[in-house]
Amino acid sequence: MRETRGHIYPVIEKSQCLRPSVEFLMIDWVMTELDDQIFYTDCLSQHYPLGLAIKAIASGLLVLKISKLRRYLILWFRPEVLQTITWAGNPHESFQQSDEGHLVLSPRTSFAQWKETVEATALPWKRAEVDNALTLKHSIVGIVLNKADELAQINAELERKNRELESFAYAASHDLKEPLRGINNFTNIIMKRHGEQLDKTGLNRLKTLIRLAQRMDALIDALLKFSRLGQTELNDQLTNIHTIVSNVIDGLSASYEGTGTTPQFQIPRPLPSVICDPVLIGDVFSNLIGNSIKYTKSRNPVIEIGYVAAQEQQGQQKQQGHRADDQQSQVSHVQPEHVQPGKGPIFYVKDDGIGIHERHFQTIFRLFKRLHDRESYGGGTGVGLTIAKKIIERHGGQIWVESNDGQGTTFFFMLSYADNS
Repeated sequence: MRETRGHIYPVIEKSQCLRPSVEFLMIDWVMTELDDQIFYTDCLSQHYPLGLAIKAIASGLLVLKISKLRRYLILWFRPEVLQTITWAGNPHESFQQSDEGHLVLSPRTSFAQWKETVEATALPWKRAEVDNALTLKHSIVGIVLNKADELAQINAELERKNRELESFAYAASHDLKEPLRGINNFTNIIMKRHGEQLDKTGLNRLKTLIRLAQRMDALIDALLKFSRLGQTELNDQLTNIHTIVSNVIDGLSASYEGTGTTPQFQIPRPLPSVICDPVLIGDVFSNLIGNSIKYTKSRNPVIEIGYVAAQEQQGQQKQQGHRADDQQSQVSHVQPEHVQPGKGPIFYVKDDGIGIHERHFQTIFRLFKRLHDRESYGGGTGVGLTIAKKIIERHGGQIWVESNDGQGTTFFFMLSYADNS
């Protein structure tokens, strides 16, 4: 057997294979015209007029429908077998035309043997063959149901373990905060009360201890936030994304004030409203825009926030230089093969920063993963993109990146939009 586009076909010798276009036409006819779960005939052309064109291969047909919902079928073909029928006289001579032009029966003038060749028929299907086909279907359905049960059990176990891991991460992170605060407080007390008694090396070591404690505190906060994502319910509501992004940009202004960096934000057209958790999606934009501000060597980085509407996504897979309208800037919008055009917009955050090498496109979404030294580009915990990815996945969506090292980066993401009109 071989499977093509969800259909299962019998293997036929290459010299006798039907063309794919012919196969698909037959599949459409089977799905629309045949209601029975099993159908068989030794003269396909009587039911399917296009069968005359393939009579050499498929004069006979046995169809087995595996699923009522999906286009899963097994087809057996039988080639044409010419049959000769012997008549007592030419049966067509029994009809004569009357004066009025009608055909009327008349006595035969001869009963000599007359042979007729019957075309477009195959050998008839035997009862045992039909029964075996039904047995095969029941076996396939049984195997599928067993596998479905196994997958359900595996998924249930995975969900349980994930909940346990999230609970453990939350409890462990929460318990770690208390001794960490003690370390930080006692170090500050030592510096205040005994700082004058320490030399420069001793003071630097205490400062390093405080800095490490603060870094660990930030890592624990990030781990707590990450663990909470799996425990809280989404507060889905109709959300104005344009307002969310505007608030994020205002909130991030404190991160670059006094640094000499002045980002140039561009929103080519008003961003749409979608159903989502506004706080969590705000965190996604905050992380993506914050990274665009951070990972740049320019004093005036250009950061563009936009979207590709659902109707603009059709036929845009692997197509470069997508332009939504005259006001929207060119965005190299490439949807990976596993990302299908959705029912809602694909949002993007594009910058002209340092870029990301293609080999890191998956690495950057891993927990605590940084591509640079801890002190480079403002530091960080390496958790932001991991959290952003989890938030988007909790919304049933996907996130992906498009970048060239040294030539800027564009992050795309889409949500499931199951509840959006």
